[in-house]
Amino acid sequence: MSVILKNSANSTIYTFPRGTDIISEPVMKRLDSEHRAYQNGATLTGDEKIEPRIISLRSVFGKATKTLMETELKSIKKACNTEDLRLYATQNSDDFYEVEMLDYDHTFPGLLTAVEINIDFQVVKPFRFYKDATTDTEAGITASPHAYTITTNDGDEAVYPVWTFTGGASTALTKIKIANAEDGAKYFEVTTAIGNADAIEIDCQEGTCEKNGSDIMSSFEGAWVKIASGTNNITITSTGTVGTCSCVAVFRKKYL
Repeated sequence: MSVILKNSANSTIYTFPRGTDIISEPVMKRLDSEHRAYQNGATLTGDEKIEPRIISLRSVFGKATKTLMETELKSIKKACNTEDLRLYATQNSDDFYEVEMLDYDHTFPGLLTAVEINIDFQVVKPFRFYKDATTDTEAGITASPHAYTITTNDGDEAVYPVWTFTGGASTALTKIKIANAEDGAKYFEVTTAIGNADAIEIDCQEGTCEKNGSDIMSSFEGAWVKIASGTNNITITSTGTVGTCSCVAVFRKKYL
């Protein structure tokens, strides 16, 4: 098994030696009655107590000299204390867990050139995330309402995307509305002047609304619209002259 730690830029910061095993993984079954606890990285035990989700690693390896061993142990500790840490393993090589180191221990069974390491990571969010963000683009929007489908979320859960609506040639709008039938028909509206090359960005994960990089949260009204797993029926309604516009949704798929 290959176990790799990467940073938030998805750059490898440490690859554990061969023979490293994941000896404990989080329980993946969702408990709908405990949605809030679930969202915050916890799981419900049999006696209805909340406890953190843990990934435990065990590794036994050797180095030719004591100096090389000391250097290796320092590298492991440094990597494990990286902020926004991502853990990849062979069985899900394209997916990662967001983790924080909870406990670290190493022992020398004999010589100082051989070591056994045990590390516990707390899972920050109880999902496996796909390594790359997914970008879904709907171009050529020339009328209102405009209906289309998003089918690129083949993960197990609904996700909060970043929506970017961009005006094109001849666009002169005063309001846009984006709704998703598969998210309980939730929608949001942004009331602002939108012309050629104006970009309205709604980050439903962070809860922000911007026009060309500047905050226009006061122009936002409605819900933070999610993209469900499977097929999503999206409707964009606008007020004014549509021209030729586009709408892009960017999100990261997640798995149980």
